[in-house]
Amino acid sequence: MENGFWPRFCYEDISWCSKESFFLNAMVCFCDISLPKLNNHTEFYGRYGIGMTREWGIANGLNPLMYVSEYSYASVSLARMLQNPDLESIEGKMDALTTLAFTKPLSGKMMMGENEVEKDFYEECEWRYVDISTGGLHPDDISRTGGLEYHNESTKSGSLQFEPSDVRYVLVENEEDVTPIVDFINAKMGKFSHNDLKLLVTKIVVLSELRADI
Repeated sequence: MENGFWPRFCYEDISWCSKESFFLNAMVCFCDISLPKLNNHTEFYGRYGIGMTREWGIANGLNPLMYVSEYSYASVSLARMLQNPDLESIEGKMDALTTLAFTKPLSGKMMMGENEVEKDFYEECEWRYVDISTGGLHPDDISRTGGLEYHNESTKSGSLQFEPSDVRYVLVENEEDVTPIVDFINAKMGKFSHNDLKLLVTKIVVLSELRADI
């Protein structure tokens, strides 16, 4: 929360449109799901998070992903476009990479740490910000040019900023997490007004209590 949302390179399953398995884009990912669906989502990704307003997302260039099924016309057409050998201009290649960055198969593989796992992507209703200026990375580029963290450092200056009024929820797992979060807000977010910080504190939601009510 102190420095905004930092776009980081993530492995994307592109086997639906390419002979390659993965490609990496620098991105920040969000999901547009209702509170009753949070349990499965937080079990997979972690039990802490920040919920933002949709208006903030639109103003900052986020867009919902397009999900494609394996044998659909959309999937076949996109794969053909991305593999077009006549796509030679820089603008054309960037448009193709941008389209790919905002497209995902209904389900596929993703990396969790060092492990490759299967995931139903469609259930996430993902919205995404992509730092298109990076052009993306092939997995071979990672080991050849300094490692993943080296490349992530290059995108830090493009972090998405927000105001406390843009936040809908600050999600924590247990009641014991509330005090440390309040202390963090008061100690590290002093660039905002005292009233803004008080407003942010009111948006803390304890997931273990929420699950008992839904």
